[in-house]
Amino acid sequence: MSKAIEGGCLCGAVRYQLQAKPTHLVDCHCLDCRRASGAPFVTWGTVQKSDLVIVSGEVRDVEYLGRVRSFAGCCGTTLFFADNRGAAAIDIAIASLDQPEPFVPERAIWVEDKLPWVVVDPARVTYKQGGGSEQVSFS
Repeated sequence: MSKAIEGGCLCGAVRYQLQAKPTHLVDCHCLDCRRASGAPFVTWGTVQKSDLVIVSGEVRDVEYLGRVRSFAGCCGTTLFFADNRGAAAIDIAIASLDQPEPFVPERAIWVEDKLPWVVVDPARVTYKQGGGSEQVSFS
């Protein structure tokens, strides 16, 4: 990758760079993502933790059920998610990127928690729970 991918929080105090393109792009409809973000779902992309560089600002980690969600300490913007403190990979909130447009989600997960008024693209692969669970269709 020739140029770092950059992102940050609402107020601009937290800035980060990714040294690799996010992969495993998903829309997560789980209740925890909805409540943590205040949105009907969150689009995530995965990078190795070693490919994430915090350039400025303070990130606040909140551990819940063994998982770690990271928010901007200044304004509360949802930024990152990890399965646990020792995880080698970290999920990036795609909407926090300066240029999120190229990172189109490939799958929808945890659609059993989906709000009834959210429309899922019928062409997208969807899973009842996580990516290894039962596939469901919205066509």
